[in-house]
Amino acid sequence: MLAGVLASALLLGLYARGGNFYLLGFVALVPWLLALQACKTSLRALAAGIAMSIAFVGAAFGWFGFAIGEFTGLGSATGWLILLLAAPLLQPQVLAFALVRHLIGQRHGAMLRALAAACAWVGCEWLWPKLLGDTLGHGLYPSLPLRQLADLGGAAGITFVLLLINEGIAAAI
Repeated sequence: MLAGVLASALLLGLYARGGNFYLLGFVALVPWLLALQACKTSLRALAAGIAMSIAFVGAAFGWFGFAIGEFTGLGSATGWLILLLAAPLLQPQVLAFALVRHLIGQRHGAMLRALAAACAWVGCEWLWPKLLGDTLGHGLYPSLPLRQLADLGGAAGITFVLLLINEGIAAAI
C-alpha cells in the first residue's frame, strides 16, 4: 500500500504544479487505486485513505505548511507537521472515496464501485467546507479544451470524470 500511496502522491504533486503536468491527472491515482484493491477490510481501506490524504497534502500543498509555520512563528517544520496532521480534515473526500469504494466493491462490480466512489468524492467536497477550495479538476486548468468541460459540470464534473478515467485505467491493469 505504501508504494501505491507514495507513487500517487508524487504524481499528484507534479500534477498540482500545473503546466504540461496536467496530463498526469488522468493517471495520478492509478497506483493508489491498485493498492486499494489489496485492502481486504474496511479498516485497511480507511487507513489507505488516511495515508493518501496525508501524502497528497504533503505533495500538493506542502507550501501551505511552511506558510503556517511562518505565520504562527512556530517554524517551518512545525507548520508542516500541523498541516500533515490536519490532512484528513483538509482532504476528507479521499477517505470517503476509499471507504465507499471498498464497501461497494464487496458486493458489486468495478463499474458500480467506481461510480459510487466518485460520487462519494465529489459529494464530500460539496458537503465538507474546504479551507483551500481545491478539487482534482482544477489541475486541468492549463488545457483550454479540457477547461471548457467545466461549462458542462463545473470543476466537480471534471473531478468526477478524472476519477472515472483513473478507475478505468486501474481496472484495465
